[in-house]
Amino acid sequence: MRIIGVAGRKGGSGKTTIAVHLAAELQARGNKVILIDADQQGSARHWAEPGQLPITVEHRPLEQGRSANQQGAIGAWSQGVRALKADYLVLDSPPHLDGALAGILGLADVAVIPCGPSGMDLMATAETVELAREIRDARKGRGKGPGLKIILVPNRADTRTSTGKELPAALKDLGELVAPEIHSRVAFVDAFNTGQWVGAFAPDSPAHLEMKHLADFVLKHLGSK
Repeated sequence: MRIIGVAGRKGGSGKTTIAVHLAAELQARGNKVILIDADQQGSARHWAEPGQLPITVEHRPLEQGRSANQQGAIGAWSQGVRALKADYLVLDSPPHLDGALAGILGLADVAVIPCGPSGMDLMATAETVELAREIRDARKGRGKGPGLKIILVPNRADTRTSTGKELPAALKDLGELVAPEIHSRVAFVDAFNTGQWVGAFAPDSPAHLEMKHLADFVLKHLGSK
């Protein structure tokens, strides 16, 4: 079982949209996929309520903070998640740079970090990357292989603006893998509003093709096909 953590320090970066569509695309390729909604708001859970997504969505919220009790809760949460049976788990993280976010990254084989084009988005992404690197370095220090892969996703890109055009280059400056861009498209909004994913709502549309390319990129760096 491979675990994909969709993570980020800032709310509104598009984590849930990326998580749902990446999970659905992997399911469409014949895999068994479970999406874990770890955010107390439960956006992915609400998305799935109409019953039209092709994936299983479980709402297992993670608490914030780093106290001993909370760390114990995160450990129990992680054990429960690891006990699930699937080809892929996709974890939709809460937007906080704290124990909860570290819990997501600590489980993941790859961290998928969406980033919008604003300066605040870039700052939050840099903070998330710093935390992910700490976890990766800790794994290497324990002799557990190459550690955590980090993939940055230029999200809600708008090439009509200077910031949108510069986003991929700005992310490359962070020194990690940069996935193909995901653009700001009405199809993503409409798919959510109807409880679907773009592969069902608008198959072979530009939005759907972008998610296919993202899945290809993630699988390549997971060593999967």
